[in-house]
Amino acid sequence: MICLVLLVAMFMKHFAAAAALLAVPGILFLLVGAPVRVLMTVFAVQIVFTVTQLSAVTFQIGFVPLRVDDMLTFLFLWLWLLSIPDGSMKGLRPGLQGYLIIAYLLLFIYSFQMGRAAGNEMLNIGYQVLPYGAYITYFPLLWILSDPKNRRLLWRTLLVSAVAGGVIYTIKGYMKAGEEVYIRETTGVRIATRQPNAIGAVMLVYMGTLWKDWRNRPSLVAVIPSLILMGMAIILSQTRGIWGGFVLAMASAWILNLFRRKDNVRLGRKLVVSITVTAVLLIILVFAISAMGILSAQDIAQRTSETSSFTTSESTLARLLAWNAILEDLHGRSLLIGRGLGATYTSFRPDIGSVMTVHYVDSSYFQLALNMGLIGVVVFTSIFVVALFRAARLFVRTEDPRRAGLALGVFCAVIMLLFASGFASVLTNYRFSMLWAFLLALLQVEILRERKGRAIPAEA
Repeated sequence: MICLVLLVAMFMKHFAAAAALLAVPGILFLLVGAPVRVLMTVFAVQIVFTVTQLSAVTFQIGFVPLRVDDMLTFLFLWLWLLSIPDGSMKGLRPGLQGYLIIAYLLLFIYSFQMGRAAGNEMLNIGYQVLPYGAYITYFPLLWILSDPKNRRLLWRTLLVSAVAGGVIYTIKGYMKAGEEVYIRETTGVRIATRQPNAIGAVMLVYMGTLWKDWRNRPSLVAVIPSLILMGMAIILSQTRGIWGGFVLAMASAWILNLFRRKDNVRLGRKLVVSITVTAVLLIILVFAISAMGILSAQDIAQRTSETSSFTTSESTLARLLAWNAILEDLHGRSLLIGRGLGATYTSFRPDIGSVMTVHYVDSSYFQLALNMGLIGVVVFTSIFVVALFRAARLFVRTEDPRRAGLALGVFCAVIMLLFASGFASVLTNYRFSMLWAFLLALLQVEILRERKGRAIPAEA
């Protein structure tokens, strides 16, 4: 029957459309009943494809626009709900960050109702519902990650997807063409899509596992090219928030490593080895990207100098004016609880030379303040700050090198995300909320496994 449909479509010159229509139920057939496959697909398409490509097929359900990855996320949640009566969550304590996520989700529901009651544009609310609400996936992710086989499959999917994203970025940079590719006079090629935020987080976790579990690493033939490709994606993004967050994460990891005593490595050797490896990786990245003629070392240095001179940057001035407009709008009750989802503000944009009224903010913290007030900022930020300290604690105490590497990687990824979210809505407006929830759930599962092997005073 399938062959007959394709043959008829070929003669009628509609082969591509018929193949696409047949592929959709075929893929769903493979995914239904397999939550791990659903997750692998979601992570892969979110990291490899741009939001424009994912939005090519969008279904409007009420006021919420759903992309393919959104529908697969709902399928994953549905499979989790079906598993709850079987006791799938038994013994999986959510941890302190889990309880904070529950508090945040309650604030999210209240903010949603407040936005509707205030008459905020439903389309704006619809765009914010999915990235805000996706943190509920933390709980089904605990369920999935409790199986070691699932952890390996999901991690390999993330790593392969991040490397594939790096390949795409490298090709775009080399060809100097493609979606969101810009040629700047002073700093060269810039690819302004969002995947480097996810690629950077995956790269930091990967580097953490390599650093602390070097003996069990893959072949260097695979390790070095994968790091170079992911690093090239980060450099070509020319996103100062990611760059600054990456540097801060590496510096913090270097300091935190000094407090770990389980490696039986002298302090002096730690200092020399860590600095040397970081310097060599940076040199290889710059050399590779320069050798391909994509960016020169001078272009990278120029962008770095722009990072240190925020007062001369129009984009930074636009952010400051937007943040000031939000602070002026928030007073009294709204300062504490915000103005609800879909709330807008009006600000002058010097980078485009016009006044705009929009619902999105280039900062997760100010976005939260606009929608949920100071209470929302504190509760949401606490989720990641708590995870940061718990990751550091696990890293210092565990004797398992693999677990130490994962804890260090999550520690670094959270630092990068918190820093980058000061200048862009990485944690609130982008499509990677489930990936961030994955990092939190991975940390909690490793903490629970550590407690099974050695008594750690319970926090939550």
